[in-house]
Amino acid sequence: MTDRPRLDQLTDDMLDQLYATIQRLNRRAQEAESKVACYQRAVAQWDVNERGTYIPHASLAAIGRAAGTDILGSVRHLRHFTRVEQAETAIARVRALHAPGWDWSWKPFGCEHHGAHAQPCAHCGVCSPCPTLTVLDTTA
Repeated sequence: MTDRPRLDQLTDDMLDQLYATIQRLNRRAQEAESKVACYQRAVAQWDVNERGTYIPHASLAAIGRAAGTDILGSVRHLRHFTRVEQAETAIARVRALHAPGWDWSWKPFGCEHHGAHAQPCAHCGVCSPCPTLTVLDTTA
């Protein structure tokens, strides 16, 4: 055991030093807890399954900010994630716009299904899938 002063031997300077140390350690503990919470929020966005792990661009950026470093700036292929995510979001908006409508009383103009048509596209008015969704679903 180390030699340390008894309580009645503590000077004001020693006590001030002790309180300063406690405050410094409390600040460091709070910073560490905050970083761990940030990391947990970022990792919660990951999609982990049997095919692999998808890590969203925003998640990596959040981890970099918490760590005080630019993770994305040093990895070239990660810069394209933002554009890919923007494209995926735009495609989702187009799909929502061209979703099948639910009005069965209205027959789409130009329907070639002779009465056996599918639900009309809510935007185009032609049988679903409309030409827009057909183009999106074509892989060639």
